[in-house]
Amino acid sequence: MRYVVSYIPVMLLAMACNAQGQGIERATDYYRHGLQDRAVEAFIDVVHAPSSSATNIAEALYFLGEISFEQGRYSVALETWSNLTVNYPESPRSIEIRGRLAQLSEVISEISDASITSAVARSYLRNGDFWSEAGTIFTIDHSWLPAVEMANSWYDRIIAEFPGTDAAELAHRRRLLTLLGWRETGQYGSSYGLRDDFRTYMPQVLAALEDFATEFPESSAIPAFQYQIAQAYWREKDWVNTRLWLRRILDNASGQTTFYSELAQARLQRVEY
Repeated sequence: MRYVVSYIPVMLLAMACNAQGQGIERATDYYRHGLQDRAVEAFIDVVHAPSSSATNIAEALYFLGEISFEQGRYSVALETWSNLTVNYPESPRSIEIRGRLAQLSEVISEISDASITSAVARSYLRNGDFWSEAGTIFTIDHSWLPAVEMANSWYDRIIAEFPGTDAAELAHRRRLLTLLGWRETGQYGSSYGLRDDFRTYMPQVLAALEDFATEFPESSAIPAFQYQIAQAYWREKDWVNTRLWLRRILDNASGQTTFYSELAQARLQRVEY
């Protein structure tokens, strides 16, 4: 009997630990599948469960802040992440987010009413907000600033700090789209990136695609960017490089018919104009 009595608490502890792990995994699955409301509830359950480990609570706080940030509730996100860094300073998530809190605070002026304890003060704020049309988010005029380079400096940070992750793959895509450039609407709209200066930005586009393909060789976005490069050469009437990049798409397709292999084949039939 002594062995049974000593074994039961150990078994219960193991069951509790297993339940904790399942709780954080379930919450994370909700988040990854876009079930934000269910994810929030599940993460809050993890935070408040007496049996939750510090590691799981830190993980839950991180994602609660992430969800709030994605939903535009910036003050809640900052408060949640601050809670994480103060109460779980040694956790990997705390170390990851600590350096970004100051940067986020620099560009966000919104303060949640929930952080104001005085009901009278909250009523005064709301009365003032009724008359004020200033809003709670800073606007920044970026006229004449190097938008492409400033945008890509942030994408580069993601690629460097989160290699191999979904965030890094998305940053690679955004960096390439930024380098490919855009043209503002209207008669006097400005152009950026490759749309503005082919000679300056095409080498950067090629290097960025090589980086992307090296880190994520199986990404479905690679043929799309290859076609954009072919199209950019086509606009420049560089028929040799146009054909070169169109054939790369066909080579990568390995005989399979895909949207971009079909498009490349069609364009190869009519390159010059």
